[in-house]
Amino acid sequence: MDDLFTLMDRSVAAKDQVVIASLNLHGMYKLFKDDVFRSLHEDPKTCVHIDGTPIIWLGKAAGLPLNGRHRTGWIDWFLPLMERAQRSGWRVYYLGGTEEVLTEGLARLRAEYPDLAIDGHNGYFDARPGSAGNAAVVGHINRFEPHILIVGMGMGRQEHWISANRDSLRTNCIGTCGACMEYFAGAVPTAPRWLAPLGLEWLYRLLSDPARFWRRYLVEPWIVAWFLVTGVNRKRRRAAAAAEAERSSS
Repeated sequence: MDDLFTLMDRSVAAKDQVVIASLNLHGMYKLFKDDVFRSLHEDPKTCVHIDGTPIIWLGKAAGLPLNGRHRTGWIDWFLPLMERAQRSGWRVYYLGGTEEVLTEGLARLRAEYPDLAIDGHNGYFDARPGSAGNAAVVGHINRFEPHILIVGMGMGRQEHWISANRDSLRTNCIGTCGACMEYFAGAVPTAPRWLAPLGLEWLYRLLSDPARFWRRYLVEPWIVAWFLVTGVNRKRRRAAAAAEAERSSS
């Protein structure tokens, strides 16, 4: 979390722009299946942070020195970010959620952080590039001149929107947060925080809304595992072929 705040400090001070993208197991699935999603995460001006304990496990399996402190979930990061923004004078814009959720969430934030400059727009608009609705939202964001733009339009849709509009946005940090405001505003139940280090938040969400999450948690992990295993095998075959070719040439 401290590293992310340092990155934001630098981006605001330099009047630069960085995308801070969240990655969980659902995001791993998107990386394999969605070219736009993958391109945004691979962009040099994108910082990808871990937002799911299974990513820690996969990183360890790949030999990376990861542990629980490397996971920064938006549910845990959201309020510290608001406090930091108020203290630093950062202007914050939230894009996403229904009008009711957004109104409730902004009201709670303004009550808790009275000196925080914050505004927002719901995520239900015509987000197609070139549409009047999209131009109106981009114009509203730019008139507010936020230092921090938080986009919570659901994983996949929010990354596509950022990719299509980032060059037109006058902001320093663009963060992807999924359904963060829904959790904060109380529209969606939040898993007990002790489940996060155990990697069991998914089970709570699945039981809370099986119609919404069954595919994400019961099907997609197996697809990710298949892609990872086949990818490792392809790398091994290429390495073996390269080694054989080198021996033959010598």
